[in-house]
Amino acid sequence: MSKVITIAQQKGGSGKTTIAANLATVFSIKHNLSTVILDTDPQGSLGKWYLMRKDKLKDKNTIEFKTASLWGAQYEAKSLKQKSDIVIIDTPPKIDADGRPAIEIADLVVIPISPSQVDFWATESIIELAKREKKEILILINRANAKSKLIHEAIKFVDRMKVKKAKTILGNRQIFVSSMGLGLTVVEKQRTGKGCLEMLALAKEIKSFLNI
Repeated sequence: MSKVITIAQQKGGSGKTTIAANLATVFSIKHNLSTVILDTDPQGSLGKWYLMRKDKLKDKNTIEFKTASLWGAQYEAKSLKQKSDIVIIDTPPKIDADGRPAIEIADLVVIPISPSQVDFWATESIIELAKREKKEILILINRANAKSKLIHEAIKFVDRMKVKKAKTILGNRQIFVSSMGLGLTVVEKQRTGKGCLEMLALAKEIKSFLNI
């Protein structure tokens, strides 16, 4: 029953780390699923967030955290699946062929894109990599301005690539950034705010997609 979600994107600054942390938190505290984040990004931002979180929450923290190289992601994820309901793999940008193990082990590859042409260009190669591995793909429009015409361009791009798009769109909201800076996530700082509701909706959508 255990599932692996790999969050991947060639372009840096796409919000992968924030999405990984927030999804893990929602799955753990809102759906009571044992959840572990596997960080394969040498930059270490997620690890710094996790250390801050552990220091703040002590034993109230319910998320596990592990690290691995991109090449070691598949081996580590297989081990983690034996004792976790969900494994979320956060990947570095520019993964190319090196990222294949993190794609191969995934039950779902979530690809965040910002509504910009540069992001569209960067996304094509990671979509093709996931397609070659015959993986389920979910494109997530992230950091979006609800009034921007580029959201419609992003939707057209997803249609052209013939992949699935998440119904949930994440807005470009300061609460995502500020909560991460505290070692927390949006659902721990808000109850009814837009950012909180968006992340809850996304987690519910992915949970339904994976039949868990």
